[in-house]
Amino acid sequence: MTALEKIIGQILDDARQEADTVLGSARQEADGILEQAGAQAGENTRAALQEAEQEAARITQRAESAAQLARRNALLTFKQELIRKALDDARASLENAPDEAYFDTLVALYGRFAAEGVGEMHMNERDLARLPQDFEARLKAAAPHSDTTLSKEPIDLSSGFVLTYGGIDVNCSFRAIFEDRESELRDLAGRMLFPAAG
Repeated sequence: MTALEKIIGQILDDARQEADTVLGSARQEADGILEQAGAQAGENTRAALQEAEQEAARITQRAESAAQLARRNALLTFKQELIRKALDDARASLENAPDEAYFDTLVALYGRFAAEGVGEMHMNERDLARLPQDFEARLKAAAPHSDTTLSKEPIDLSSGFVLTYGGIDVNCSFRAIFEDRESELRDLAGRMLFPAAG
C-alpha cells in the first residue's frame, strides 16, 4: 500500500468515524423522540408516534447527508493539496535538475518563446556561472529567427530566464510559466494522480 493510499484511507476512515458519530447522535435524538411519543397516552399516541418516526427519519437523513458532504469535502481538500504538492515538486525538480538537463530545458523554452528581432536574455547569477560553453550556439539553433544576446548582468530570478525585446519582457522563469499554466497543469496533475476520477 502506497503512502498516498494510506493517507486517502486515513481520510476516509476519519470521515466514516465522523459519520458514525453524527449518525449515533441522530439515532439517540430519534430514540428520545420515539420514547417521548411512546410515553404519551390516549388516542393521540399513534399520531404522535408516526410524527416522531418521520422526524427521526428526517434527522437521520440530514445526518447522513452532512456526513457524506463532510467526507467529500475532506477528500476534495486532500486531492487539491496533493495536486499543489505535485506541481511544486515538478517545478522544484526542473529548478534542481542536473546542469545538462536544466540547460536543455532552457534551450527548449527559448525555442518556444523567442520572438523575431533583436532581444536580450537575462538570467540569475547561479545560471550565468554554470553556463555550458555551447549554450549561446544552441540558443541560435533553437530560434534562428531571433537575434538574442545573453546579458552578462545577473537578475533576481530563481530559475529560467527573462527575454527583453524593445522594452517588452517575456518572463520565462519556471515559476512564471507554472503560474501562467496553473489551471492546465492542475488538470493534468489531477488526471495523473487520480485517473479514475476522470
